[in-house]
Amino acid sequence: MGAAEAEGSTCRLNVHRFLPLTQAEGPGWRSCVWVQGCSRHCEGCFAPHTWSHEPRLLMRPEEVVAQTLKDERVEGITVLGGEPFEQPEPLATLLTLAWEARLSTVVFTGFTHKQLLDNDHPAIKEALSHIDVLIDGPYRQSERDLHRPLVGSANQRFLFLTERYAMDDFPPNKVEVRIGKDGSIALNGMGPVETLVRLMKKL
Repeated sequence: MGAAEAEGSTCRLNVHRFLPLTQAEGPGWRSCVWVQGCSRHCEGCFAPHTWSHEPRLLMRPEEVVAQTLKDERVEGITVLGGEPFEQPEPLATLLTLAWEARLSTVVFTGFTHKQLLDNDHPAIKEALSHIDVLIDGPYRQSERDLHRPLVGSANQRFLFLTERYAMDDFPPNKVEVRIGKDGSIALNGMGPVETLVRLMKKL
C-alpha cells in the first residue's frame, strides 16, 4: 500500500470528488469522499477513472471535516474510491477528526478486513479504530449482485465495527442527479447500469 504524500506538516488526501451532502451513500445525510488512486484494477470496475494516482484534488482532512460540519443535517462521512487504504496517513487523519467531531464513518475497501488487520502500517491500524462500518472485499464480476445497498458483488461484506449502525440503517439503492450551472450532469449512488443509461438518455 502506498504511503500518502505530506505537504509541510499536514497531509493531503488525493480526492477524485468530494460531495458535501448526499443521501445515496449510506445512512442518513452524509458527505462523501471518492479518493483518487487504486492499484487493484478489478475487472468490471464501475469507476476506472479513479485508478490513476496522478494528483487530482488535494484536500486537507481538516478541510473535508470542516465542510462536512457546515450542514447540521449531516451525520457522517462515507469514504470510497479509488482505494482509500492506499492513502493510509490522510485517511487515518480524516477518520480520527471525523470521530472526534462525532461524525459516523463508513469506508469502502477492496482489501479484506483480515488483510488490513495483518498489515503493520500504524496509520492503517489507526484508521480501522475510527470506522463504524467497513465494507470490504474486491468487486468480482463473476459474483455480480446488486440486491444489497451500495455493493456490486456477493463477496463484499458489511462489517459493523461499532454498534452505531445495523444493516437496516442502510437505505435501498438510489441514484442522485445534479445539474451544474454550466449544464454538466453528475450522478452518484448505486443502481443497475441499464437504469443509469436510460436516465442519462432522458437527461
